[in-house]
This record gives sequence, C-alpha cells and structure tokens, in this order.
Amino acid sequence: MALAAASALANTYLPVKAITEKIGVPGPAAGMALFGGLTFVFWVALAHQLTGKRYSAIATAVLVASFCLLIRPWYGVLEPAWFSLYAIAALFASGAIVELAAFRSSVTTVLGGGLGNLACLLITCLAIGLHTGSWVPAAAAPLLAVAALLSGVVGAWLARRAKPFSAG
Repeated sequence: MALAAASALANTYLPVKAITEKIGVPGPAAGMALFGGLTFVFWVALAHQLTGKRYSAIATAVLVASFCLLIRPWYGVLEPAWFSLYAIAALFASGAIVELAAFRSSVTTVLGGGLGNLACLLITCLAIGLHTGSWVPAAAAPLLAVAALLSGVVGAWLARRAKPFSAG
C-alpha cells in the first residue's frame, strides 16, 4: 500500500504536464509516455520485487489507480461518470504485464516494464480520444509509443536494481 501511495502521490504532484508542455511534447497523456516508468512502473515493479509474491504487481497497480482516483478523476474527465474505470483497466494491464514478465530474466523483467507502460498509455489515450475527441497527433504517436516503452524499461530496471535491498 505504501508503494502504491507513493506512486499516486508522484503522479499527482510531480509537474509532469508542465514539463511536457514546456518541452513541446503533445498529449494527451504525454506525461505518462515520458514519466510513467517512474511514476507507475517503478513502484509496481518494486512492490513485486520486494515481496516476491504472485499478483503483487497487479494488486499494487490497482491500488495505484484507486489512490489516484481518490485524489482526482482520471485525466480530469468527468463525463461519462464511469470514465475513471479506464484508470483501473490501464493500470491493471500494466501490472499484469509486469507480473507476467517478472523474475523470468533481467531482460524480460525490464521489457515487461516497457510493455506495461505502453499498454497503460494505449488504453488511456484510446479512452481519452473516444470520450473527449482529444487524440494524440498522428506524427507524435510513434514518438510517444517509443518514449512509453523506454520509460517503462527504465522504471523496471530501477526496480530490478533494488534486489540487493529486498528481503528475498
């Protein structure tokens, strides 16, 4: 729970949107693409790394979404009222991919973080596009996809580096 709370607070209070706007990265969800590895994947992968328990990445990811939603609606979208369920779906998908890839090897663990962040980004961007009409510009989509993959890889790699500090 503590790691999920840290993730939600990082997601809420780091000036991610201001940074992406300042450097000219178009959204929606540009912050997730660039920083999702640190705000989401790292904490989810670290929870799994530290506990070594099945489903810990999934449980942590769902808790992250829940804590984020206690703070504010997912991307500020209020209509439809159930839009925030996409946050749970996106982070569940990310946690499930991290979970499936974890502990197989260093490469699959790190790649799982990248794919997890990419899945989270895709679900979120599709949800925002379908319900608000705000789509990622076609020219920026490949850049955001690569950024999401790399960001997730970095987050999972950092969590993997925590192994010497884990109890297991």
